[in-house]
Amino acid sequence: MQPQAKNVFRAEAGAAAPAQTAPQTVRHNLIVENRSNLTATGIRQVVSYDEYSATVLTDLGMLVIGGKNLKVSELSCQSGELRVSGEIEYIQYEDKKERKGGLLGRLTR
Repeated sequence: MQPQAKNVFRAEAGAAAPAQTAPQTVRHNLIVENRSNLTATGIRQVVSYDEYSATVLTDLGMLVIGGKNLKVSELSCQSGELRVSGEIEYIQYEDKKERKGGLLGRLTR
């Protein structure tokens, strides 16, 4: 396992694998109850959160949870499970994007 930065959450599936092996995909699920409680599994890293949004990293891309009075009530490093409570207004995935060489790369797409 790699050293972890302070205030950064990382979850790894299964036993520790050799450093040369590609990371395993972690199963990812969302459960929303009455638009006030959300449970997410397969969370790799919590990027940021405040009372209006939580941004987390999954194998499927970045997940943004938005609303009002949001609280991260539980975070399990072992299972990669996250629980958010509050007034959930939206859930949005951002696709994984590979950047291609700055301005020139964007102009040639």
